[in-house]
Amino acid sequence: MLAAIPALIHTRPCHTLLLAALLLLCGCTGTSRIPQDDALFTGFNVKVEARNDSTNRQKQLQTELEAAVRPKPNFSLLGMRPKLAIYNTFYTEKDKGLKHWIQTKLGEPPVLLSTVDTATVSLVMSNRLHNRGYFNNSVQSKTNVRKKTATIDWTAYVSQPYRIRQVVYTIADSLIVQQDIEQNRGESLLIPGEPYDLDKMTAERVRIDANLKNKGYYYFSPDMLIFSVDTTVGNRRADVLMRLKQNLPDQALRPYKIDDIYIFANYNIGDSLSVNDTISYKNYKYIPNENYVRARHLVRGVFIEHDSLYSRQDHLLTINRLSGLSAYKFVNIDYETDTLNPGLLDTFIYLTPSFKKSLRMEGKFVSKSNNFTGPGITVSFRNRNALKGSELLNVDFTGNFESQAGGRGSQENTATEKQLNTNLSSYELGVQSSLTFPRIISPFRLRNLRTEFVPKTRMGLGFNFLTRVRYFQMNSFNASYAYNWKPKKEFTHDFTPINLQYVQLASVTDEFQDLLDQNVFLRRSFEDQFIIGSIYQLTFSNQMETNRTHQFFDNITLDGSGNLINGLQSLTGAEEPQENKPRTIFGRPYSQYVRVENDFRYYFNFGQESQIVTRLLAGVGYAHGNSTVMPYVKQFSIGGPNSIRAFRARSIGPGTYDVTEKADSLVFSYFDQTGDMKLEANIEYRFPIAGFFKGAVFVDAGNIWLLKETRNEKGEIDRPGGLFEGNEFLGELAVGTGFGLRVDVEFFVLRFDLGIPVRVPYLPAGERNVLSDFKFGFKGDNSMTLNIAIGYPF
Repeated sequence: MLAAIPALIHTRPCHTLLLAALLLLCGCTGTSRIPQDDALFTGFNVKVEARNDSTNRQKQLQTELEAAVRPKPNFSLLGMRPKLAIYNTFYTEKDKGLKHWIQTKLGEPPVLLSTVDTATVSLVMSNRLHNRGYFNNSVQSKTNVRKKTATIDWTAYVSQPYRIRQVVYTIADSLIVQQDIEQNRGESLLIPGEPYDLDKMTAERVRIDANLKNKGYYYFSPDMLIFSVDTTVGNRRADVLMRLKQNLPDQALRPYKIDDIYIFANYNIGDSLSVNDTISYKNYKYIPNENYVRARHLVRGVFIEHDSLYSRQDHLLTINRLSGLSAYKFVNIDYETDTLNPGLLDTFIYLTPSFKKSLRMEGKFVSKSNNFTGPGITVSFRNRNALKGSELLNVDFTGNFESQAGGRGSQENTATEKQLNTNLSSYELGVQSSLTFPRIISPFRLRNLRTEFVPKTRMGLGFNFLTRVRYFQMNSFNASYAYNWKPKKEFTHDFTPINLQYVQLASVTDEFQDLLDQNVFLRRSFEDQFIIGSIYQLTFSNQMETNRTHQFFDNITLDGSGNLINGLQSLTGAEEPQENKPRTIFGRPYSQYVRVENDFRYYFNFGQESQIVTRLLAGVGYAHGNSTVMPYVKQFSIGGPNSIRAFRARSIGPGTYDVTEKADSLVFSYFDQTGDMKLEANIEYRFPIAGFFKGAVFVDAGNIWLLKETRNEKGEIDRPGGLFEGNEFLGELAVGTGFGLRVDVEFFVLRFDLGIPVRVPYLPAGERNVLSDFKFGFKGDNSMTLNIAIGYPF
């Protein structure tokens, strides 16, 4: 890599000053502004010396002790301190101006050795070891100063930790709360024989409190439990004693039952809480009436029941379910002791409505994964309580004008490619409506799911009109009926038992008709046809747990069409489908296929906002029975800003197929480069630069293939090299690498990725590795491809 720098400077002298400035900036030691009697704190090391410690927790202890060091040294990347260099370069005494903004926002002041209180840090480390059972520990520090820079070494000396001999609950047996605590003692986090751990003792109090909260103890709290530890039993063992605080109020030590439940279904702050105008529905007091949301729909989200013990679990479940209703923006639940019976609680549920209707117009610049870009407008109407059951009605009217950047990569525009860019423009008009019910609507009686997430039934209906200028006009209609539910926070099921689409090629130009006549595969892909089937998606994700080092995402999609109808027609004695005479419904052929796709992602989080992300995407579709090819909208493509970023969308594949081998086919390459099978792998290292600027380095690989070949009327293979061969596919993978800059302001991410081709599958064998021929810039073969997109690629 370093050997390439002189050549780069030699061939591009205009970049010499920029490169030199960059090297000087990042290589600066940052000691120019260090006071005379001080030093720059550049790093530290923590070591744990364990003698006779059988727990083997040295690495865990080291990580915990490292977190105790304050302050941390300046941010460092590959041995350089860019933030400190920026601070020194743009240093100013002024409190405003551009230099001040760069200095404070992008830079970082030097961390001085004098600001590190080694004695205090050592004491904090010793306390943390004490909390882990190392009561007889020692922490020492050593400071190393060299040439105005300093490092500090901390060494912690520990031996065998104290272990729990027994856990004793010293609570009066006459109290009911003692019996309820004892019932769940088997779930205790404090286990005899394990090392003493203060965090576990704190967590044990929380566990006992949570258990009691679900047994009616509304007024109980964790701080009412006190632990004491007896270390005099000898042999590095300790007895843990748990008791209740003295003089606790009686209400904290007794379970409560639920009495009256009042639901204020149209509550606003400042409203009168009069309960005179009340509707009784299944032991619920519904106030004031059903003019906003009907009671029978709302109480499905209420899991607090009359004459049941108070339960914190039911309380939280109710809040989450009601908060998931589109008709409401705020949910609050209060409890009061019944004035006539002190052993009962009255429940008050306050629901504040959202704005019922809204109309929104949004102008946007569309940037799609297939490289189509252009202006667009969307007008959206939303009704959050369409049928008085918190149903969400969405109607979107869209209009887009787009054009596609042609060519395979970053090649210089030839006359043919300029024609492609001109030809591949389109405009699109559409309307899409959906009605979402916050419940499962089914012909079968189903129990109400006890989950914090609202189960949904979704109905959709839409129409889309698409014009590819100088090629074709296409109408598409869609209707769907779907269910969505989450049994757990990590899992999401989305089942669409009814998925109807009708695609009609309304008109074509002579130019596009010639292409269809020449390409059997493409002609069958664009036939007027019904898609009648079902879709099932299962998604697993633990990304909501932001503190996890290892995060996973997996989405599995099963898609099928025509299989049920074809089976029914076979049972009724319909004529067998033929290649040129498929079975029809309403006088039109229907597609028959099965399609499976899996998108798996792994996120490894480390350091400060650093992340390594990998993705493996695999999919396959197979047309059978009534179809010989899958519908065009269901075929796979590859390349683009969310795929292999060194190549434009639909510019590679299938297999080693080279579109330029066909006369005039470059103009139509966008339509031709699709497949039945897809395999893609990505790895990306993401790291912080300064402020909201993030960086990335990535490698992408993948391709698409055909499961079966098609031939034209002359008997020639339509796309030679596109067939999947199990012993050759690894050598047919397109590979790209590159780097990117992201502007991440939390709610919005603007991404700039520069892709560099490494291996080009459509080149002859032996010539596919093109990295050695890489050209810095955006013109010519084997040059960079700039991808501008919104959001992360995966």
